Amino acid sequence: RAPKKPKPNRTGPSLFQRWLSEVVNFDKLFGTIGQGGNNAWPIAHLDRILWVSLLLVVYIFLNHNAESLVRKTHRAKTDVDELRTQYTTLKADFMKSGKQSEISKRVLADSLFDNQTPPYKIVVSTKE
Repeated sequence: RAPKKPKPNRTGPSLFQRWLSEVVNFDKLFGTIGQGGNNAWPIAHLDRILWVSLLLVVYIFLNHNAESLVRKTHRAKTDVDELRTQYTTLKADFMKSGKQSEISKRVLADSLFDNQTPPYKIVVSTKE
């Protein structure tokens, strides 16, 4: 077998950078090397620029989600407080309506009155 040749180190742009350079045509945007200087900085560092851009988008997305979660939590807390207040009020009204004085006020409209005389005790003798 023949020994394998080592792969040469690439010092040029990657396949993605070459493809993007062809598609976007960075030479028109930034000029060529022969036109008075090396303006290839954006192409050489494009992977880092894209990575930082992706991180910024993720940061903005997470920040937006956190703020909306805080708003939803605050809204839920105020709803729970309102429902708790309503429950307490209804419970107090229900407890008050069960009292004898409140019931007698409601049946007064039906011509029913409280009995003013004490009840009679009926005694049945079992000796007959």
